[in-house]
Amino acid sequence: MGVALATMDAAEIARRKAETVRLWGEWTAHNIHLAEDIYTIGPDREADKLRRIVQIVSDLAQKPVEHLRILDLGCLEGGYAIELARHGAEVMAIEGRRANLEKVRFVKEVLGLSNLDLLQDDVRNLDPAIHGHFDVVLCLGLLYHLDAPDVFSFVHQIAAGCHGFAIFDTYVGVQNIQRFEYRGREYWGRLIREHLPQSSMEERLKSRWASLDNPNSVWIAHNSLYNLLSDAGFTSAYECNLPTELSKPGDRFTIVAMKGKTQSLLAMPRANRNAMGRLPKDTHRPYSRKQQFWPVAQERLTNLVPLTWRRSIKRSLPGFSARTRSSV
Repeated sequence: MGVALATMDAAEIARRKAETVRLWGEWTAHNIHLAEDIYTIGPDREADKLRRIVQIVSDLAQKPVEHLRILDLGCLEGGYAIELARHGAEVMAIEGRRANLEKVRFVKEVLGLSNLDLLQDDVRNLDPAIHGHFDVVLCLGLLYHLDAPDVFSFVHQIAAGCHGFAIFDTYVGVQNIQRFEYRGREYWGRLIREHLPQSSMEERLKSRWASLDNPNSVWIAHNSLYNLLSDAGFTSAYECNLPTELSKPGDRFTIVAMKGKTQSLLAMPRANRNAMGRLPKDTHRPYSRKQQFWPVAQERLTNLVPLTWRRSIKRSLPGFSARTRSSV
């Protein structure tokens, strides 16, 4: 179920868009069709990420989209919040920079989205007691802009206010360079520069593709991010690769974290003592023997020996027989 467009003609939309750009700058990220040939950016802008997020919400929600309450954290220019509101969801979008939020407000008025609630605030102030609970929480392009310990407490706050699932689209640290501790738990990652230490608050606010104010941010390492999601109360987490997003860098992932009920095992009750488990700092998982060079070479060389010879050898050398079986 979509939401009807507001009764505003194309000329008025174009005029108000030009005024919004004059006051708050051009759109830099989110492309939205407003009317006829009018877009916030242009008709040829790719929509891979938007398609992925909308499909995840549609596939995993336990009810129709128009019955969902969705939170978009650090919404930037509001592309995801607006799209899901147009599908009928009740959406709250929180954004720290006024320039971004004014663009969202303009599109909201153009499209008549009464089911989109806008709030200018620092996402680090997220509190379920104030903002309520949500079926879906979007944390897209945001997590890697936060510093320690805020990034860890923020994920815990997301989990506290989510009773469905959260979608994280984020960069991860590719090396375990620095150790962090939060609530007695160990995490690894690396620090990334966001702003020059001597930069003013005004300069930081104008840097739209950086953090709101912190000069550094933590890019949590891949395994540590999953451990953090578990520690925060999510019961399972998955990486999404379809719908495709071919331009996505290799160190950026779309992760869906489910807020379910931890299940106990009946067949193996002792395993319930540590049902979730934790990933190690580094994961070095060997390939199956079927894809390792030496086991495959041994198997192929063994198969070159005539079957009658092998049977004869097996009868005379039982130890050889056991080794041969282990290689196939």
